[in-house]
Amino acid sequence: MNKIKNYTTSVSAERSIAEIEKILALFGAEAIMKEYLEDGRVRSLQFKLNNKIFKLPANINGVREAIFSGKRTYYGRDTMKGRDTRAYNVTWRILKDWIHAQLSLIASGQAHPQEIFLPYLFDGKRTLYQTYIEGRLLTTGKPKEVADE
Repeated sequence: MNKIKNYTTSVSAERSIAEIEKILALFGAEAIMKEYLEDGRVRSLQFKLNNKIFKLPANINGVREAIFSGKRTYYGRDTMKGRDTRAYNVTWRILKDWIHAQLSLIASGQAHPQEIFLPYLFDGKRTLYQTYIEGRLLTTGKPKEVADE
């Protein structure tokens, strides 16, 4: 049994992305932008929420590996292209559910946007997570909009 949510989805990535855009708009996103791969598939979504820009990548390769690891043989309609399409669809369906859940936490007062989306905070070149991985993350103190609780 596969433990990944939505691993059997038949919903297209395009539909999931449209649903994500609708959810983001309903929860107050001020802007939404898509970044594309060379083949026309969506690589990431950027959105502006509370005057902060966040970039959510779609790790299609990671999902493909999780779904198909150890399955080298192709059966019937199962092809490499079919696996790529399935991984792409599952990736965006998982992201749709995750984003909706996170925005619900924010809307219900259980979290702040920066608390949830901090790794995805985007400066126009890289996310905060990417900055951290590169070893360039320096802390200079507590941001003034975050209060002690």
